[in-house]
Amino acid sequence: MILPILLLITADAPTLEQAQACRAHMELFIEEVAAGGDHVAGPTWFIRDWWDRKAIEAGASDDDGAALEALKSNLEQFRTEAPENFAAGRQACVDVAIEAGAVPGMGPG
Repeated sequence: MILPILLLITADAPTLEQAQACRAHMELFIEEVAAGGDHVAGPTWFIRDWWDRKAIEAGASDDDGAALEALKSNLEQFRTEAPENFAAGRQACVDVAIEAGAVPGMGPG
């Protein structure tokens, strides 16, 4: 499932599968925040963009919207079946991106 893959990600060279899973996590997060009428904080966009770049570097197609939608659907199911694991996976995506310097002023220093 997705969790073991995400817990093993590294900032240097995530696999295409890991990068795509994290892109899907971040897209879902942005959609959830926006649907709630809340402002999507700046760091969220930096993290999403960082995972977009990592996915492209790992070989993602420029037109992979359908694949991303499928992953988001799988993550929604995963959230229902294993909410704690879903949350841990999302947090792993955020942590790796921040530790890699995706958000100015929030990385290692």
